Formats: sequence, C-alpha cells, structure tokens
Amino acid sequence: MEISRHLFTDRRGGVSRGAYASLNLRRSCDDPPENVRENFCRVGDMIGCQSFVFLSQQHTDRILHVDERDALQDVFDPLVEADGMVTRTPELALMVFAADCVPILLEGPGVVAAVHAGWRGTVKGIAAKAVREMECDPASVRAWIGPAIGPCCYQVGEEVREAMLECLGAEARAFFQEDRVDLKGFNRRLLEDSGVREVEVSPICTMCSHEEYWSHRYTGGVRGVQAGVIVLNGESKG
Repeated sequence: MEISRHLFTDRRGGVSRGAYASLNLRRSCDDPPENVRENFCRVGDMIGCQSFVFLSQQHTDRILHVDERDALQDVFDPLVEADGMVTRTPELALMVFAADCVPILLEGPGVVAAVHAGWRGTVKGIAAKAVREMECDPASVRAWIGPAIGPCCYQVGEEVREAMLECLGAEARAFFQEDRVDLKGFNRRLLEDSGVREVEVSPICTMCSHEEYWSHRYTGGVRGVQAGVIVLNGESKG
C-alpha cells in the first residue's frame, strides 16, 4: 500500500477570473471569497480529502506537528505562523503555497510533511529540519520538490549568495550561476545531506512557465498561488 498521495497544483482547473484565473488559492487578494473556497474544494476533490491544514507562511524555519484538531473549518480561518508541518494523522491534507518559492513534500513510514522554502527558510535549513521532525530514519524518507523559480530566472543579490555560503560553505558555489542561483538544487542538496536518498525535483521554472504557474516575479505580485499537497493514507486508501 502506498504511504501517501500528493500533488502540486498549477493555474488550471479553477473558477477565478482575470488576474487570478483560474485555480487561485491565495486568500489575501481581491479574488471573491466564494471563488477561492470553490478552488480549495476542487483541490480537495483532486487529492480525495477536504480536511485542510495550512499556515501563514512567513519565511521562517518553524515546523508544527498537526493533527485533526488543526483542520480548518473554513479556508478563511485565522492561521498560525510557520512554514512547515508534520503529521501522523491519516486523511489530513497538508498544504503549502508558492508562487516562485520552493514547495517540498515528504513522506516516511507513517508520517508526512510539507514545507515552504523561500531563500530565507532554505538557508535556515527548513527542509532538513522537517526531516528531523518526522522522527524516522532519513533513509526511509521520500521527497518531492515542486515547481519553483529556476536558476534560469532567479536573479539574486549578494545577501542571498552570502547566506547560502554561510549555510553550506564553499560547496554552495556549485549552485551559483553568475547573478542567479539554483534554489531547488540547493534544497535537494540539503535534503541529501540530511540522509534522504530519494529526492525528485520538478524541472519546471514557474517564471518561465508563467502561463501555467503563478510567478510573483513575473506578475510583480498581482497573482494567485499554487500549492503542494500531501495526505497520509488511511487504511482504506492505497
């Protein structure tokens, strides 16, 4: 039996219009709430679970352990500030949002996790921290790194490069390409260094593929968000 089921959404398949067309999952915008609620419902139908847990993402390395008590009654409920979740509760959809940042989904024996990794969370080691919080053998963990801005488009300043060097030392330079960096590759390296052996990385750059994926940089901030979603299977699933 499969441990979990997961997906990464794109812009397609929702009901939003205009700048938010069509599968927008961003609450803090002028997309009508009824559209956003319907979009979440459609993602729930895709993953086979309507019990969601998600966070107020603040580019931290904070990881929460969640269970059925944390399931939102409404997608516009107040949120806890954190950037990662771990659960051992089946049939609970952990959801992280991105529009260029890196969404990471993890599964291990009887446990799943979801992480939002912007560059600040990345250099704080949030992905490896999530693996530790799963409290299982890292070699048993599988990881999926979803669509995010690629090294083709991710231009950064000296602050980001210095933070990456502080995190990984001189080996971080392997992820530099002139004024651009490979944030997905950097997260993969940190996961592998933590003991994870199986890491799948999406080749999709959200800025290059802005017609199919939300990109903060391409739109200048007038955009929705896509999501990474993972559900620990119950006994009847698989």
